[in-house]
Amino acid sequence: MIISFIKIFISIYLMWKVSSSFDLAANFITKNMGDGIKGPTVNAVASSLPELMISFLFLFFYKDIEGFSAGYATIIGSSAFNIAIIPFIAFIFAYRKNKIKTFNINKNIVKQDGFFLLFSIILLGLGFVVGLNLYYALLLIVTYFFYVFFIYKKRNTTKLKDKNKEICNIKFENGLTYTMSKSLINLRLFNLLGFKKINYLNSSIVILISVLIISLACYNLVIVVEEISNTLGINLFISAFFIAAISSSIPDTILSIKDAQHNKFNDSFSNTYGSNIFDICIGLGLPVFVYSIFYPPISLDVPIDRLGITNFGDNILGGNLIMWSLLILFLFTLIITIVYRSGKISFKTLPFILATYFLYIIALIIF
Repeated sequence: MIISFIKIFISIYLMWKVSSSFDLAANFITKNMGDGIKGPTVNAVASSLPELMISFLFLFFYKDIEGFSAGYATIIGSSAFNIAIIPFIAFIFAYRKNKIKTFNINKNIVKQDGFFLLFSIILLGLGFVVGLNLYYALLLIVTYFFYVFFIYKKRNTTKLKDKNKEICNIKFENGLTYTMSKSLINLRLFNLLGFKKINYLNSSIVILISVLIISLACYNLVIVVEEISNTLGINLFISAFFIAAISSSIPDTILSIKDAQHNKFNDSFSNTYGSNIFDICIGLGLPVFVYSIFYPPISLDVPIDRLGITNFGDNILGGNLIMWSLLILFLFTLIITIVYRSGKISFKTLPFILATYFLYIIALIIF
């Protein structure tokens, strides 16, 4: 068990450190994007790669409902963590740095992202009717690209040329004073690659390498989750929900904190919702799409043993853990989105957000 937790720490450390380099590269590439676009697109896609990789690996390792349920558990666990805990953490860091007592969010962004996330969860429920097949997976994938098209048309109205002019002239004089060993320990990719200034080519290379490192960390995480599940004798769903989900949310957390500290509250917030939409539509849709090309559809209407014991949840929705957890996730997301609809996150709203998150966890475990 000690070795397993060391492996988890290594995966989290890699995702944490590489997020800084990715954030700098992403900031340059998206410097002319309107407010609230970078978060749910560039940041969301890159920071959600762990969930996508985990979903792929679990599904193709097991090739059955258990494999899908493990990837699914990672995504719903990450989804709840993203929209409740990440804004909480980002607000705290923004307060510590800038003494900001209110996290102001554009209400239209909350409405738009909230609608698409709730709609994505409803689409997941459609899987109980049609099964996990090629056309269903394609519907999920198309939904995400429609979401990206929608927010680009709605939010790409503010040009940030003056606001982001300084990022075009970034040079790494300070960064180059780091020794090679220190740069390696902190995974400062721009320094390690010998880049002296930032441009589109350098940024693209850094993003690709960041994606590769995150993917490797994710693979290690999947192996550890399976090891812990076998060692403790618990269902893979539970292990993935707690260990893989929270660990894979590290990139989302880091990117949202950095945006919040730079007063980019809309990007910080929409990164969490955009990541969840990506997780559901692409993180589940793409693996199922590829899987369906080679294997027959998987039925979701199958009860899954949770902890090897009979509990109250067996009498609800036929004891189907996936269906029940999906219903809880929808209600949780709806409540949290209503709270954010006020357009503000403050010390007054934080206790309610945290309480709702823990009630979500308790409801899932009990039922």
